[in-house]
Amino acid sequence: MTMKRGLPERATMRHDAHFVEERTRRSGRHIGSMIPLELIEANPEQPRTNPGNLEELAASIREKGVLEPILVRSIGPNRYQIISGERRFRAASMAGLDEIPAIEFDVDDKETLEIALVENIQRKDLTPFEEAEGFQLLQQRFGYTHDKISQVIGKSRTTVTETLLINDIPDRIRAMCREAGIVNKSVLVQIARAGDEEAMERVMRRVAVGELSREELRKQTAAPEPKKAGRPKNYTFQLKDKSLPFTLSLSFKKARVEKAEIVAAVRELLRRLERE
Repeated sequence: MTMKRGLPERATMRHDAHFVEERTRRSGRHIGSMIPLELIEANPEQPRTNPGNLEELAASIREKGVLEPILVRSIGPNRYQIISGERRFRAASMAGLDEIPAIEFDVDDKETLEIALVENIQRKDLTPFEEAEGFQLLQQRFGYTHDKISQVIGKSRTTVTETLLINDIPDRIRAMCREAGIVNKSVLVQIARAGDEEAMERVMRRVAVGELSREELRKQTAAPEPKKAGRPKNYTFQLKDKSLPFTLSLSFKKARVEKAEIVAAVRELLRRLERE
């Protein structure tokens, strides 16, 4: 029986230029090798708990082979653990392959989780909730700043900061968003900005029934612009007494005036009037 291999004859191993590839490049291991599937096991700390539908990927592997090698680390004699690429590993098994192209990487438990987490976040099929949770894990477990996340993920710092806001949405509101089909990241960010849980629910319901467009939602939840600091108003002293045949209004060129200054101003006014 001919062994099914992981790569078509004319294909070369490759993986997209991103954080995982950069770490691999620094390790000096570019060539990789074919490893039997039976010697590989999944990582129990894998951040992504739901691999999604693998049928399409398995069909592609049957036709073209595994074009992107997985990353593994040695955990014993002829035993390997997946660092990244669990979906490819599972799909290869579904496609009937006996081995898979892999690059062995010498990392500890912490680095394994870090690489797996970053690799998962860089995938395009994550939901905004999964992406936000991934960013939060990078912060909590590895002390990543917003700038650091921006660098390794390849997204702007503003995008990272806004995405992290989605973690403020309570589980109950998240479930309602999923049920209503609200999956747009920018809309979820604005829902998170609504305030407390009740306010988030009100905004979510209005979005769900089409009462709020994305632009209207952005304007409604935007933080009010701080008032520009203008020049302080001049102080005005007014004397209004019905027993008098006149009213008096004195405007000073400053915001605060003491009583003695008002008296001095009235005396100066009288002095000038008497001279005329």
